[in-house]
Amino acid sequence: MTARRAAAALLLAAAAIGAGAACTGVATSIGGKPGPEAGVLRGRLPARAAHVTHVDRLTDGIAASPDDPPRTELASLFASPDAFVVYDLGAETPIDCAAVDADGDDAYGVALSSDGVTFAPLWTAPPVQDRGMQPRAARSLHGSGRYLRLSASGGDGVYAVAELSAAAECPPRWPPVLAPQHGTPIDRSAATKAWAFAALAAGYVLVYRRKLPDFLKLLIAAPLGVGLALGFQLADIWPPPPSLRAPLLAAPAIVAAAVAIRVAVLRMGRRRTHVSADR
Repeated sequence: MTARRAAAALLLAAAAIGAGAACTGVATSIGGKPGPEAGVLRGRLPARAAHVTHVDRLTDGIAASPDDPPRTELASLFASPDAFVVYDLGAETPIDCAAVDADGDDAYGVALSSDGVTFAPLWTAPPVQDRGMQPRAARSLHGSGRYLRLSASGGDGVYAVAELSAAAECPPRWPPVLAPQHGTPIDRSAATKAWAFAALAAGYVLVYRRKLPDFLKLLIAAPLGVGLALGFQLADIWPPPPSLRAPLLAAPAIVAAAVAIRVAVLRMGRRRTHVSADR
């Protein structure tokens, strides 16, 4: 195997690794439509939301394992006490029980409204002593409304919710059965993407040749995809925490070094060609 083919093979392997790094958590459900025991919100998207990321995670049936850090790919982040989500239940609906899986040191309020404008508090999930993501649930709430709102307050200002549930009639088992998972902290996941981007982009710069097969040239999609995923993830937690400073500074430096090496090698090749031509 020539050096060029070996480098191409390494780039293909790095592309596979980068694709894996770009994934922040994939969950599927093979159970079909949620049953009544799942409540009235499972799989439903909010009608309105403000300053909340990844609202689909709130009702996907996947909970964060107890004590998990709040900022992971499993949770929706509420930017401030002014952040909220509002669900339209379609008609005036009784709500007798509710549950949240959320950051333990904050309070999370559930409120109901008939017109979507004026909300009355239904239940507040209080902070708990245990750190990280923690489940809280309540029964016998005896509320009614067409619109349900969730907001956060108190605590350390980092608000994260992995799951929100509510039921018109409390089933015998409450809170509902969820699929707990261990999440990866966003800063760790972003650091992995930064290093993967650096490796893929630098590898592409060093391996690229005009005569390469087209399918190898298309591998530029790998660093671009990882870079795009990194950008979206950083938008969720901007400004980045101190733990991300090193990879975010090093990644472009590595790519710049690869470009410099490539330019130097090309210049050396041209000089050798000129010397040979002169002889």
